[in-house]
Amino acid sequence: MSFKLGSINAKLFFIIIIFVCIPLLVLGQIWYQKTTAAIENNAVVYSQHLLNQTNEYLDFYLNDLEQATVPILSKPEVQSYLKLNPSTSNRYDRFVISEKIQNDSFGGILEGRSDIFGISLINKNGMQVHNYVKVKGYLDMGEIRNRNAKLWNNAKNLEPYQILDVDFIHHTPVLTIVRKVYDKNTFDNSGLLIVNLRLNKIASIINEVTLSHFKNVWIVNDNDKIIFHPNQSELGKTFSYEQNENHDEDRFFIIKSNNLKTLNIYDHSSQSNWTMVASVPLGKIMASLINLRSSTIWTGLIMIGVALLFVGGFSFFLTYSLSNLRKMMKKVESGNLTFEINKKPLPFYRNDEIAELYNSFYTMTNELNGLLEEVKHSKLIEKELEIKNRESELQAMQSQINPHFLYNTLEIINSYAIIENQMMISRMTTSLADIFRYNVSNSKTIVTLQEEIKQIHSYLQIQKERFEDLSVTFFLDEEMTKHVIAPRLSIQPIVENAFVHGYEDHELNPTFIGIYGKKEVQYYTLSIVDKGHGMSKEMMEMFNAAFKNNEEPPPDSKSTKRIGMINVHKRIYGNFGQPFGVYIKQSDENGTVVEVNLPYKNEEHRKEA
Repeated sequence: MSFKLGSINAKLFFIIIIFVCIPLLVLGQIWYQKTTAAIENNAVVYSQHLLNQTNEYLDFYLNDLEQATVPILSKPEVQSYLKLNPSTSNRYDRFVISEKIQNDSFGGILEGRSDIFGISLINKNGMQVHNYVKVKGYLDMGEIRNRNAKLWNNAKNLEPYQILDVDFIHHTPVLTIVRKVYDKNTFDNSGLLIVNLRLNKIASIINEVTLSHFKNVWIVNDNDKIIFHPNQSELGKTFSYEQNENHDEDRFFIIKSNNLKTLNIYDHSSQSNWTMVASVPLGKIMASLINLRSSTIWTGLIMIGVALLFVGGFSFFLTYSLSNLRKMMKKVESGNLTFEINKKPLPFYRNDEIAELYNSFYTMTNELNGLLEEVKHSKLIEKELEIKNRESELQAMQSQINPHFLYNTLEIINSYAIIENQMMISRMTTSLADIFRYNVSNSKTIVTLQEEIKQIHSYLQIQKERFEDLSVTFFLDEEMTKHVIAPRLSIQPIVENAFVHGYEDHELNPTFIGIYGKKEVQYYTLSIVDKGHGMSKEMMEMFNAAFKNNEEPPPDSKSTKRIGMINVHKRIYGNFGQPFGVYIKQSDENGTVVEVNLPYKNEEHRKEA
């Protein structure tokens, strides 16, 4: 086919060049510039959002910490301690009050909080009480007392609640938080509550949200002092912000060095008065998008070039066939999928690619008929699944509860109970809070037996308030329980079984629960004893056989409601294997003895046993 200026081929060629190629090149250049700016802007917006989100999480954490210290201030022993004077008070009375503050007031907030390094209280007469039990190794308390005394001497310049600069205690960087304590009668500032906070929780919050995105993240207080930095040597140094004309308004600026751009952003919290600063190379966060854009451009150019060549070379040979095919596709668009399969355009009625295209078209229309039916059926199923998913999401949302709200509520109830001298309510509330905190806040699957026993103490404290005749005995080597491990919440179900099946099922008033520990060579045996009415000998043997073979009891035995012990055994056996698990040593009219064999932490403690 010849190429002449007046020919259709020439006209088609110029049309493609003028109306396709040139507009595509111009639009492609504009699109390239716009997408580059858009990608950079999106990277900045995303980084700002991520940093702002991190700041909000940090504000929530600091607010929760502030609220957690409120109940301490109203405790009677704290108020009494504020009035103590070493020259007029009895030394024994001072010792008793100090012990109560250390164990109850401070111990309550320290329980389950690894972020608190230590806590102190100093009154207006210079007397101090501390709790730094979680600090390992030697700790110079004289240094801490001197720091606290300086803070009290400067109390008039402090806010009622203030977070001070970072400091080092025992080679550990800590943030010092001070809260003024007021006499509830005179409202005078009678002391300071001083909390030394580790930086590990702040680091965890920052790393959880920003570690995969930013290169460095640090925090600066209102005095421009660095109070958090991945490099500890930077802590306490003065931070100077980079200056440019728009950084105060935009809260970011970009530094160019050796053709590399580094994005620096910062976000200020009005609640903590801290500024969080982060830096990240723009190339790092834009690399994937730029590569995707470049790949898209080249793919598009190649596809357009191939398409133009195909159209320019073969369009005139295919005009009739494609026009006819277009007419048939119009029918498909209108919903008509029925055609005479053997009907083809006469000029191209031969066994070539055009014929195959028509054959494919007819095959496609037939398959489309079947697919339309499948799509209709699939849509119905999809709708049903969507409805079920929404119902599941609604049920999940309805079952959620805010643990912090629950803890704070129980603390408030406890405070009011103490104020009203309702000590039974206070004890039950404190025990219930400990149970909830252990059940909800502890994410560990395997814990020490000491932690489990603490949970049982809280549970039995509530039961003792319920049942006046209940006697509880613990005969354990507390030091040894630190070296014994167990699945979390594996002991409480057995103790609950003693109440439910040993006493309540037989309409007996609970009178005794005993928990005993014994060191063996291969394992540590924990015995749970009650004096209720036990099960039959056959039932006991059936359960022991199930424990031994690590299998479910016979189906008819499930009516006994003792499946909890089977589950406890499977958890212990599944984690530690033989010879660990549950065994019913005795169960008759005189009571039940359930033994739990648990492993030691390591071989060294097994040999000590």
